[in-house]
Amino acid sequence: MDYYRVLGVNKDATEASIRKAFRCRAKLLHPDINKDMRAKHEFQLANEAYQVLKDSNSRRLYDLRISNGSFNQKVYYRPGQTTQPNPRAYYAYSYGDPPSEYKPTRLEKIFDQFLFFSMLMMGLSALFYGIYRALGEPVEGVSPYVGIVFGVIFTGIFLFGWDKMQRLKTKSNKP
Repeated sequence: MDYYRVLGVNKDATEASIRKAFRCRAKLLHPDINKDMRAKHEFQLANEAYQVLKDSNSRRLYDLRISNGSFNQKVYYRPGQTTQPNPRAYYAYSYGDPPSEYKPTRLEKIFDQFLFFSMLMMGLSALFYGIYRALGEPVEGVSPYVGIVFGVIFTGIFLFGWDKMQRLKTKSNKP
């Protein structure tokens, strides 16, 4: 989240203009004045932006973070020695813009399905090979039960993951 954009100021704005922009936003969005739930969220965001931009140290660190291109990263500002009577940590939580809908390509879908089913087949083959070895002639020094346990666990994990993935798909497709 770009705090300069939240407050509606330029990156080279002075502390006085940042304070003035915050006060204007606060008068419009304060929960006692504006009862909309979105306004409450925007007021909290404006307050957070003001808390970061009003102090020169935290603003400098925030500008460094922006210049490195890490907008949506959670960063904790913890200045070292300060001259303030009550030193405190500055936090910058990034709510970020709403996530964009990522549509995988057809090749990605095919590759995901191939990987999933190949891993599932590995689990099933380990299970069947363990059962075959347990019922047939045992190999000296090799326990057939390891293959059975591995196959059951591996297959169970992948079936659980497939079920979870299908539920998420149907949940996200509902309006």
